[in-house]
Amino acid sequence: VAEIDPEEERIFTQWPTRNPETPFTASLLEDPRIYVPMEQLLGEDSVLFQSNCNSYSWDVQNWHYDVGVTEIEMIKNVMYLQPTTANNGALRFIPGSNRNPLRDELTNMQLAKPRDEIGVFYEASGLSGEDIPCFIFESQPGDVVAWNELTWHAAFGGYKDRRSCTFNFIQHPKTSKQRAGVQDMVAGAAHSVKAQGTVGLQYHPTWLENPNNNSRRARWIKNLDEWGFIDAYNYGKTETK
Repeated sequence: VAEIDPEEERIFTQWPTRNPETPFTASLLEDPRIYVPMEQLLGEDSVLFQSNCNSYSWDVQNWHYDVGVTEIEMIKNVMYLQPTTANNGALRFIPGSNRNPLRDELTNMQLAKPRDEIGVFYEASGLSGEDIPCFIFESQPGDVVAWNELTWHAAFGGYKDRRSCTFNFIQHPKTSKQRAGVQDMVAGAAHSVKAQGTVGLQYHPTWLENPNNNSRRARWIKNLDEWGFIDAYNYGKTETK
């Protein structure tokens, strides 16, 4: 497994799971308990495009959404490896905030704010992030929380080295707008790797070899290569094929 510099100050680190050093987490990618619900929600031709183990070093994850691309549907699955509660890092969601008009209304009122700033909305309203009405998803190890990546979410009361595994699926693009959305995702991949503190290759060569000739993995690899994700995430190349 790739190592990080112990002297480097990080607020978040992630390690891709598709490598021979993490056989159990790698096997989860092709576990029907993970991919079947995604195929039911996104279509049988949906594709797993990101999978990581994560370590968080902050106590607050302010309100935000994960992607700015609206043309294509994406779903994130997260498994926390420690129990989470409302006061101890549980995910919070604003129901329906993946769709407009609510999504844009929350953006325009500046619900999101930089980590170390008060924020215009919060200063004017006197509210804190914990005061925002939401659904709190308390979880136990083994639970899987899945949500549309456009949904506004947050977590409060976390702690150093709060750990999770994440599996991100993307809809197979069928229209010109959806294909443009995928191209935007590919274009932002190199920035995403740097911003998220990714250590190691997203698509390990051993995983790409597909030694057991898994048909689902073969389809994923074919699509990921055609769309440009492999070059973008592994090598920082952002030209789509």
